[in-house]
Amino acid sequence: MDQFYLENVARYHKLVNALDATPKPRVSTGEAGPSMVVSTRIRPLAEDESFPSAIFPRSTQQNVVDVHELYNHPSGIPILKSSDYEVDRLFTPESTTEQIYTNLVADLVPFAWNGGIGTLFAYGQTGSGKTFTVSRLERLVAETLTNGTLEGGKEISMTIIDLAGNAAFDLLNERKPVSLLEDASGVTQMVGVNEHKVHNKQEMADLIELATSFRRTAPTFKNDASSRSHAICRIRIQDPASNSDGLLYLIDLAGSESARDVAAHGADRMRETREINISLSVLKDCIRGKAEADALALSGRRKMPYIPFRQSALTRVLKHVFDPAGTRPCKTVVIACVNPSLADVGPSKNTLRFAEMLRVLVPVGEKDLDMEALVNWTNARVREWIVENSGSPPILPNVLAPRESGVQLLNLSSTEFEYRCQKCPGVKSAHARALRLKFWQLHNDSLQTGEASKELAVAPSAS
Repeated sequence: MDQFYLENVARYHKLVNALDATPKPRVSTGEAGPSMVVSTRIRPLAEDESFPSAIFPRSTQQNVVDVHELYNHPSGIPILKSSDYEVDRLFTPESTTEQIYTNLVADLVPFAWNGGIGTLFAYGQTGSGKTFTVSRLERLVAETLTNGTLEGGKEISMTIIDLAGNAAFDLLNERKPVSLLEDASGVTQMVGVNEHKVHNKQEMADLIELATSFRRTAPTFKNDASSRSHAICRIRIQDPASNSDGLLYLIDLAGSESARDVAAHGADRMRETREINISLSVLKDCIRGKAEADALALSGRRKMPYIPFRQSALTRVLKHVFDPAGTRPCKTVVIACVNPSLADVGPSKNTLRFAEMLRVLVPVGEKDLDMEALVNWTNARVREWIVENSGSPPILPNVLAPRESGVQLLNLSSTEFEYRCQKCPGVKSAHARALRLKFWQLHNDSLQTGEASKELAVAPSAS
């Protein structure tokens, strides 16, 4: 297939250039859910790359990519097959990891600092830039946690494990085995893992380097040192004053492989790849299930979707991230990394399809949607309400809700909501708490009004 692409590069460029510059718009059925962002990063083509790019960010529609594949038609004349995919945020080959951090990950750090559970997953084909992205993000997280900009004296600890199938290894203790055992509360504990306290950015960077040196890798068709396991970096942020903690997970998932790579390495690699694919499939179901549960809970519905977190070691370790019965606030970010090369168009389409399936959209365009209901507010409406109701001294809307919609602001923990308020000049804890309670009272009132309206709508008329 590679030879077919190379022989038809000129025709490929001609077919792509002949396409309509303004393709039919992709119609979205809603907006991102309250607690999860699904993004895509398109890595740059390598300087020595012989193949053209097959992935094109759509200039006329934000967060949509077009994928153009060259198809060897039975007639003997190659043709284009095109498809498009939509995510919540899209990062082009020109985007830096620092920009990704600012747009995606920076919000997770104070969220975990204030008692929440923040989780980042990097997913994609081997050689698509996952490890490169996560490694840089880990160092930026370390800088934010230790540069003194976050308020309060807290203790930071790190654990990094390697998860291959059902086996776990401590990457900060010379790959010594770790037992994954369930306690009386049904929570999976990593027995035998070392948790290292850190005090500055350099200590965190040294631990990240140490973990990288013990990471399980193997040569593949696309990468001489492909990650053949899931690397889970857990940062625990403990507050001695309240005896509580927050958690931040940075997870570099095992790289997927194409069929040609499996064929080249035999039965062992096929078993390994099957285990990886099973764990990624279960992970997809768990991430999507948790996003659905969060959306349903905020709409006042009680029925929760089934979340199969017991079906793989990866999701058992992360049970408290997915468990709909959990009481701790959670936020999840997914970065789907893709290689734009035409030779990798198949795996890239699979990655983009995986990312699309993770998205749980909150309807915003239905005719019968009550735009006065708080859960349907846009960010602009949220900011307007903050200005009108924050009192004096004012709580700044760009500080409390820089990009959150109504449903996303509701999903903030009470600690983070009030922490953001108190970042505004002169705002004290009592003032912040009063605004939070007012916001929630408005939400409760809208739910009761909505239920009453439904009852009236279905009540039989008098005759």
